[in-house]
Amino acid sequence: MSQHNPDVQPPHVPHPNEAIQPHAPDFVETPEVSSALGGQERLPVWLYLVCGFALFLTGSSFTGFGNFGLGLLDQGQGTPSLAGNTGTETAAANDPMTLGKKGYGTYCASCHTASGEGQPGKYPPLGNSEWVIGSKERLAAIVLHGLSGPVTVRGASYGSDQMPPWSGQISNAKIADILTYLRGSWGNTMGPVTEDEINAAQAKFVSQTAPWCEADLLKIAPHGLDPTDKKP
Repeated sequence: MSQHNPDVQPPHVPHPNEAIQPHAPDFVETPEVSSALGGQERLPVWLYLVCGFALFLTGSSFTGFGNFGLGLLDQGQGTPSLAGNTGTETAAANDPMTLGKKGYGTYCASCHTASGEGQPGKYPPLGNSEWVIGSKERLAAIVLHGLSGPVTVRGASYGSDQMPPWSGQISNAKIADILTYLRGSWGNTMGPVTEDEINAAQAKFVSQTAPWCEADLLKIAPHGLDPTDKKP
């Protein structure tokens, strides 16, 4: 049988709705913790603006966003501006000498060779040839209707094989580019041939049905520089 000691008081049991008081033995004070954002110092607005603008300029130089910023960034010593690359490449692709070289490789090099030296006794050389650097109309007539029989070039005779006519086989624009390439290559420094000049020669010699011979070609124009030639 237990005995009750009047000097010992039972512990106070707080009611569930009763808040713990600061003087209570089980009260533990929790230190205030500042929020993660509230405790940090904010960066100035101008720094965000500068960083954003720098990223925009860097991105525009890689993505080609218009032409903005292209001139502000160093693209390397000796490197052309990206803004002008497209126009330069397009101009080079449409250059008559470039197109003429391609056409020559397709239609002419198998006989006259890539170096333009031709083949002894069969196909004449084209560098410093009086037929190439002379009359443009006569040269156009040769390409349009072909050449048969011997022809003298730089003092040597060629022509054991016949040159075929190219009229109707390739466009007059391509013929003009090829002749421009011939007249500007292998030491030749004569002016270009235009499509209009090829059209005029085609209309003038429309009745020509057989390949030319040397005598008939010299009737078109004698050897010598073309007075209408405009050197590049």
